[in-house]
Amino acid sequence: MGIFNTENLEIFSLALFFISFFGIITSKNMIKSIIFVMLIQTAVIMFWLKLGREDTATPIPPIIYDPALLDYMERIADPLPQALTLTAIIIGFSVVAVIITMFNALYRLHGTADWKKLEEVEGD
Repeated sequence: MGIFNTENLEIFSLALFFISFFGIITSKNMIKSIIFVMLIQTAVIMFWLKLGREDTATPIPPIIYDPALLDYMERIADPLPQALTLTAIIIGFSVVAVIITMFNALYRLHGTADWKKLEEVEGD
């Protein structure tokens, strides 16, 4: 059991994903939209980490040098979700950096963070 319980992590990450998606759709403020994008990225990372973790997995590295360890082959943790998670973190950081840069340019140009006001300015 421990301090961090991962039994319901899939459900929590899916709920966080859909709540954040709904927040992006209904948000009227650009800063809130950026926060919801970051929460979606966090939900995806949590979901991948839960998929990569099995209760029977042991911390044996996936590269096997000793033939005696082949008996434990089915209990080795899958390294693919870990690699996808690291890639998602890097891509997520880059996406948020680009979004914040675009927000900064729009805010300096129009002086507002409201989506509706930006649509009105764009319509003119």
